[in-house]
Amino acid sequence: MLNFHPDEYVFDHQRELIAEASRARLASQVPSREPVVRRQLATMCYRLATWLDAPAGYVQLPDPGPEDWVAPLASV
Repeated sequence: MLNFHPDEYVFDHQRELIAEASRARLASQVPSREPVVRRQLATMCYRLATWLDAPAGYVQLPDPGPEDWVAPLASV
């Protein structure tokens, strides 16, 4: 059975929202006279770095490959 506590979900979601607000606040501090493309590129780079540093929730591990079911039985 999966242990799930509603408070943990709320606190995790709250932390995600605070982090998102912090990123939005940092993005809003970029001077408006700079081109929009440069700001969007900086935002994408920041998101990519965050995604790469995140736990393995987004990254799927490669399959170990096909298993040989006959080998274990042959040794018995």
